[in-house]
Amino acid sequence: MIGRLLAAALLASAGPAAARTLEVGSGLAYAAPSEAAKVATDGDSVTIAPGTYFDCAIWRANGLTIAATGPDVRITDVACQGKAAFVIGGNGVTVRGLSFMRIRVPDGNGAGIRAEGRDLTVEDSNFINNEVAILAGGQGGSLRISGSTFTGNGAGPENRPLNAVLAGPLELVVVSHSVFGQARSGGHITSSAQRTELIGNRLTDEGGRMTGPLVSIAGGTAVLDGNTVDLAPGAADRPGAVLVFGDAEALTVRGNTLVEPAGGVPLVRNWGGVTAIDENNTVPADAVAVSESGATYRRLRARIASLRDTARGVAGAAKHDVAQVARGLRLIP
Repeated sequence: MIGRLLAAALLASAGPAAARTLEVGSGLAYAAPSEAAKVATDGDSVTIAPGTYFDCAIWRANGLTIAATGPDVRITDVACQGKAAFVIGGNGVTVRGLSFMRIRVPDGNGAGIRAEGRDLTVEDSNFINNEVAILAGGQGGSLRISGSTFTGNGAGPENRPLNAVLAGPLELVVVSHSVFGQARSGGHITSSAQRTELIGNRLTDEGGRMTGPLVSIAGGTAVLDGNTVDLAPGAADRPGAVLVFGDAEALTVRGNTLVEPAGGVPLVRNWGGVTAIDENNTVPADAVAVSESGATYRRLRARIASLRDTARGVAGAAKHDVAQVARGLRLIP
């Protein structure tokens, strides 16, 4: 009995296992990221040596840091679970210094990274020619992207153009000091987060393939600070370089620069129903930083659509109730 108590005390005092470093690369402990992912536990660091890895990985542990040890760490051409090169189910994961390339899946939304846990951080990474670069569609948590480059993404089906970054109803999305260019068909960023911050980024539509907004923000609080947006000539039909719509809570547009050879397209089209803070933005003489033109019409259409959906739902429920009563009276089989 005393021995068992002593053993239990020793186990309790030992605390959690120490975090490990899992080394990935030719001649190292793990030849591919997927091998390290299978054994990674909470708090581990995974280091990946330079090289091209035709591999994908499912990361389930929390608090991981997955980082390159040098340039040219390329994760390419293979998707796990029909989703992404990296499917990240753990919380509090940081990815640093990796390149994700040419990810395709049958559903047309293959991502470099698919975030299924909470609080993903992506730093100093490259996303090249993927259907989606980063897809974070979960509820709550945050997505933080910094110092990264997005080139030639949005290669979805012809009738469903995609964005490089697709963020669902998260608590916070922050994209900072990153470069977005050469989109294949869709936009660069779509966010439905409670708060979206775009800080110090460069967004371009060279090639003129992007006919819609470069950034779409659906509701919540939006902050655009110190970004440069460069529109291609001849793309004057888009509502704005950035479109804010839905039920916004606050909108701040400060210190941004719009380069627009075509003229007439605002930096931000504000259909969010709030008055924007518009400060120290630089735009061409024939453009404005923030325009609310069309906001009333768009919100009226959205309200009518909502009422129509509600009416259809009520009508459907009433029809169901009548059918139930009729069955009770044996009027219908």
